[in-house]
Amino acid sequence: MKQRATLQQVADLAQVSLGTASRALAGRGRVSEATRARVREAAASLSFSPNTAASNFRRSRAGSVGLWLPPQVRFMDYYMNFTFGLSEALGQDEMSLSLIPHSLRPDSVDRLHVDGFVMSDVVAGDPLARAILESGKPVITSELVPDGMPAPTGSVVTDQAEAMRDSLDRLRRGGATSIVLLAPDIAQSWVDAARAGASAWARDASVRVEVITLAEVPTAAGIHTLIARVLSTNEDVDAIVCAVDGVAVGVLTALHELGVVVPDQVQLVSHVDSAAMPVVLPPIAAVDLRPREAGMLTGRMLLAELDGGLGDDRVQTLALEFHERASLRPVADPV
Repeated sequence: MKQRATLQQVADLAQVSLGTASRALAGRGRVSEATRARVREAAASLSFSPNTAASNFRRSRAGSVGLWLPPQVRFMDYYMNFTFGLSEALGQDEMSLSLIPHSLRPDSVDRLHVDGFVMSDVVAGDPLARAILESGKPVITSELVPDGMPAPTGSVVTDQAEAMRDSLDRLRRGGATSIVLLAPDIAQSWVDAARAGASAWARDASVRVEVITLAEVPTAAGIHTLIARVLSTNEDVDAIVCAVDGVAVGVLTALHELGVVVPDQVQLVSHVDSAAMPVVLPPIAAVDLRPREAGMLTGRMLLAELDGGLGDDRVQTLALEFHERASLRPVADPV
């Protein structure tokens, strides 16, 4: 049986946003006649037929999406950019965004006046997150949910294990032989994947990788104490990977204060890029997790589910990028 075309496919063919395609076919909103005609022509060529049940639901929708973010990390650069991207995607369909407070009782989720939810980095066992996933409303997650949590409607995923392996490869090419990984102590799928990638890489490369788990984001003084202890405990440490958002700049400062030259003595990589990474001295090499794009993609997936269903496209992959900067040692050209 031929699979029914989705509204997202119509939008892609007409080269417009999902929201514009929806408004053009529904005959509402501010859409030019030329655009409306192009969308209708694309729909006809794909034999697109709207999902009646979904259309009825959309007409009586709340016009709002609930956003769940992990506890105590909302201020972090990654989640702010994720939220901006999500808001931009929803705004194209005139949908508003409501931040779900962690003080909300799980049994109150059913009373929220939203059409669906977006969740970023679900924490295993979180009762509010579980209630949202079990709400019966569409839920799109950024990254997979941990084992034991209810399945979402769809997910945007990244290859965190491969990104970690790539970072470690770059450090090794710069001469690293003893690496420290600073990882967050939180039960999220991306953390598990990054740690598993580091463990497998260390085994295959025969390079020592020591994982230090941080229960919370330390203060500047706390980072200084931590790095001083790391260097005094193992004088061979010559590379540090920061997988905790907001820590890499503090680590760089601590290394400077301790008289350690970056990257000559210790190379430094952040597993989370931010606006600060390229402006410090030396600029810090980092993995670009592309939070804004992740937010936009989750929003588009939720809108597609509300407009007619995601079909088989329930897991979409977002490619990550590595920004090589001066905190890595240059690799000599082979003779």
